[in-house]
Amino acid sequence: MKLKDIFKKIFAFYKENAHIILRIFGIKLTFQYPLTNQLEDSCCIPDIERLKINNTGFPHPVGIVINQGAKIGKNCKIFQNVTIGMGKYFEKSKSNTPVIGNNVTIYANSVIIGGVTIGDNAVIGAGSVVLKDVEANTVVAGNPARVIKQIND
Repeated sequence: MKLKDIFKKIFAFYKENAHIILRIFGIKLTFQYPLTNQLEDSCCIPDIERLKINNTGFPHPVGIVINQGAKIGKNCKIFQNVTIGMGKYFEKSKSNTPVIGNNVTIYANSVIIGGVTIGDNAVIGAGSVVLKDVEANTVVAGNPARVIKQIND
């Protein structure tokens, strides 16, 4: 038997029995989408019921922090280690929590802070720091986030 075949069998066994293996080691996560039932163990999200109603997906629900004042639209995807947080405490002239539109995808390790607005269908690239508004149908990435391209249907 080839080494490749051995690894295939090991991974197949793990995939089929992941819930048993994780329980043996005391890990509470299970593998299902959108994983909102495990978020309480590994994330800081105050209004999780609202996100369930809005069909927010969490493909990798680890280390996600969402400020309770943030507004998140429908059908968004938020990947691991994302922070959606408050801006300066002393800034009273406008809302200092983000507003995320519908169908927005926020990739891993991104930070969105302050009173920024993310337009519908926008994509926030991995590792981005968003400090300014993002127009609808736009891809941004970088630190600070810059427009990479416009999305055309």
